[in-house]
Formats: sequence, structure tokens, C-alpha cells
Amino acid sequence: MSRSPLLNLALFLATVATTLVAGASHLALQLPAVQGGPFARGLAEAWAVALAGLPFSAALLGILSCHELGHYLVARAHRVDSTLPFFVPMPFGPVGTFGAVIRIRSAIPSRRAILDIGAAGPFAGFLVALPLLAWGMAHSEVRPMGDAALETAGSGAISVARGLLAAVLHGEPYGSGYEHYGASAVIWVTQRLVLGKLPPGTDVFLHPVAYAAWIGLLVTTLNLMPLGQLDGGHVIYALLGRRRAHAFSRAASLGLLLAGLFACWSWLIWWAVTLFVVRLDHPPARDEQPLDPGRAALAVLALVLFAVTFTPVPLSL
Repeated sequence: MSRSPLLNLALFLATVATTLVAGASHLALQLPAVQGGPFARGLAEAWAVALAGLPFSAALLGILSCHELGHYLVARAHRVDSTLPFFVPMPFGPVGTFGAVIRIRSAIPSRRAILDIGAAGPFAGFLVALPLLAWGMAHSEVRPMGDAALETAGSGAISVARGLLAAVLHGEPYGSGYEHYGASAVIWVTQRLVLGKLPPGTDVFLHPVAYAAWIGLLVTTLNLMPLGQLDGGHVIYALLGRRRAHAFSRAASLGLLLAGLFACWSWLIWWAVTLFVVRLDHPPARDEQPLDPGRAALAVLALVLFAVTFTPVPLSL
């Protein structure tokens, strides 16, 4: 793979565009009526969509960027060769991105380095997501809409495409439907601290920044799954060693399968990805010396972070 940053930059700019559209799709956006030819109207409408989607896009990309740069900078500190982040745009859908990844080009020298590199991303992303969640929650609306814990205006991939097309062609309001988003311990506590106890029969309609933080925390959870070569798999490998970490990964994979069968079907997707794409084994470090007490405590703290950001039922319609 080339070391030129041009591909990284192109993917990042594409992800900026797709997350701007995704952010605008969650709003009832009335595009402006502009006098002039198709180019002038299209430019004005694209600018309106970009402005509407900017809070969501900036918040989400800020979280993802800090997550990946945490990995990258700590890898460089340990003299491990790694790429810059590769962002993955999602052309249609309520999020606009599949996330971002870096590629490690050289062997990681020790279990200590594996822990540092693996844990740096989730901690960095969390430290950015948490204040954004609190700010976004403070600017969210509490409305009398039913019994769901958290709601946000949203739409699926097909309706996003239709909504944007209708908005551009006909000036119709952009954004439709409602989806219910689950709350982890972190989100529940933040909601109670910021908004207090909700009155009966009311729900929280998330501000786009809060929604981006919700996604960022979900990304933290997915990456901290303690299996394979995910960030959580790095943590478990560093803490337990290769043989016990592999056994732990198999147990975690079974737990993920059960969560998909009995809690929320979307976990089945992540179970399949981790089992067949990520894999459950972890490549060995050159130095298998166990962690010192300080880093062992850091590994436990990373697992605690996984627990408090885990949402049993992330999404329901």
C-alpha cells in the first residue's frame, strides 16, 4: 500500500460529504428557493445541506479522527510503523460513514505496546465524545412522544436517498420518520445529569451533536469488544497472554451471538464480522513479558469503559 496521504485525504473528503448529507437527513430541512439556472439552484441547495449537516458531521468526524489518531500517535511513539487513518464513506444511510481504520505495517514489539496502542484510540475518542454528548444533550428537546428512552429524527438508506432527491428537485422538507436509540450507562447518566428526570410520557429528541456522540460511543463499544484484533482484543491479549486471550475471545464471540439472538439482531452482524473477517486469534508480540501493575490497571479500565458504553439494544424502530 502506498505511503502517499492522497488516498487518506480523498477518503476523508468523501466522508465529509457523506456525513454532511447524513446530518442534514435528520432535519426537516426546507431548501431555499433560488432564482437562476440549475447550477445556481444546485449550488445554493448543496450549501444549505452542508450547513444543516455540519454540526453532526464535525462532531462525528472529530470523534473518529481522535480515536484513530490516538492509535497512530501511540504507535509512532512505540516505533511501530502504521498508516494514517483511512475513513470509509457510506454514500447512503443515517450515519454517512462506516468509520475509519489504520493499518499496522510492522510487528508490535511487546504486550505493553499492544495495550498502549489498542487502548489509546477508545480513550481518545471517549474523551471527545463525552463533552459533545453533554453539550448535545443540553441542546436536545424533550417532547411528549411516548415511552422510548431516546429518539431522534432519522431515516433509512432508501428514504435518505429519496428525501435528498425530493429536496433538491422539489424543495420538499428533508428528513422523515423516527428511530429509537438505546442508552448505555454513560448516556443514561449524562441524560440524568443534564436534563434531569424526564416527565412521564416524554422522550428526548437528540440534537445532531448528541446523535454524533451516541454513534461515537457505539464505535467505542464495537472496538472494545474483547476479541480478536479489535481494540478490546488487544487489551485482552496484553492482559492475559495469547492462549488465555484466545479462549476469552471465543467466549466473547459466543456472548455476542447470544446478544444477537436474544437482545438485538444487529449484534449478529458484528458477530459475523468479528468471527469471519476480524478473526478471533491475535498475532504474537515479540516480547511476551506480562504487564506491570500500572498497565494492568489501564487494561482493566479499558474493559470498564467497554462495559459502561455497551448498549444491549442499540436501535429499535
